[in-house]
Order: sequence, then structure tokens, then C-alpha cells
Amino acid sequence: MKKVYYLFCLVLFFLFVFQLDLLAKPVTFVVDDELGRNNVSFTSDAPIELIVGRTTKIKGKLIIDDSLDLKKSSVDVLFNVDLASIDTGIPLRNEHMRDNFLETKKYPEAIFKVRKISPDSPAKLAEGQPLKLLASGDFKVHGITVKKDIPVKVTYFKESDFTHNKFKHGDVIRIQSTFDVPLEEHKIKRPEVIWQKLTDTVTVSVDAYANQSSL
Repeated sequence: MKKVYYLFCLVLFFLFVFQLDLLAKPVTFVVDDELGRNNVSFTSDAPIELIVGRTTKIKGKLIIDDSLDLKKSSVDVLFNVDLASIDTGIPLRNEHMRDNFLETKKYPEAIFKVRKISPDSPAKLAEGQPLKLLASGDFKVHGITVKKDIPVKVTYFKESDFTHNKFKHGDVIRIQSTFDVPLEEHKIKRPEVIWQKLTDTVTVSVDAYANQSSL
């Protein structure tokens, strides 16, 4: 009789958990700030010259479980950066970067599609608490896609007067990351005009805000 009772309780428990999963709804956060407050930069620190390029043209979408648990299977993340908008501070150098280096007419964007998120413990976003994680996915630049693991720090802010300084409504997630991109991996050749001024690997830094979508 006790075995039947325990079995019954076990079945009820799994049904309860399953029902909770069904009730869970995905929440969408969008990276798309028309005011240009998001920042993406690349740095090439060659012996002869330090080159830093910047753009605010980053877009993205994060779809996560409404429990804010990043280990849930419903996590879906995609980022796009407009490479043609990168500004190094010198117009002629910008032209060389676009036409001869990144070839932005053929390859206008850098794209990162996240396939897996491996957060530190705990994995659940909490108000104002930075969470370090490893985002693994497909990184595409210059028409070449490579598998890449990118370290990311995310900080969640519930809608408040503080978040209203940046967005009119919705919760906010701040996304920060720094990682290296070897040019050879993406078959990017350094033009003769800048080859001595550009390193084989550039460092990319991202500081962006994702706002909860009202849709």
C-alpha cells in the first residue's frame, strides 16, 4: 500500500512540474537603441600604431524563460553588428577598412548566433547582480562562420526610475563582453597600406543594453 502511495505522490509531483513548464512563457529582450548608447569597439595594438574602431550599430534579440533562468532550454540569442558603420577617427582609414579590409559591401554584418549558454552558479538573473557566463555559438565575419565561445557578463535590472533613464518601459539586461578575433580564422587579409599597423588578432568589446519588448 505504501508503495502505491509513494508512486501516486511521485506521479503528482512530475505532473506539477510539467504543468509549471507549460505555464512558463518566453520573455523577449531587444537590443536596438536609436539614440546610439550601445557600444561595440575593436582594438588593434600593433607596435607601430594603436587603432580603435567604434560603432553604436548593434542589434540583437534575447528570448529567455520568464523565470529568468538561463539554463532553461528556451533561451534564444542573436546579435548583428553593422561593420560599415565602424569609425576609427580618420575618414581615409575608415574607407580602407570598409573597402579593402572588411569588404563591407559583400559582408556588411558580423553575426553571432548563440547555441548554448553555460552560466556560473546560480544561473538565474537577479536584480542588480552581475552574472558571468559563456556563450557558445556561430560567429560570422567576412562570410566565414566559426564556432566560438565568448565570455559575457550580464546584469538584470527590473523596470524602475533607474531604468527609465535609458528606456521608457520594461526590464533591462546589460550585456558586456571582451573577446579576441583572429583575422586568419575569417580569411581577412591586411591591406598593404595598413598591414604594419594592424595586428593579426583584434580585440572586440561590447557594452549594450537589451530592453524588454512590449510586444
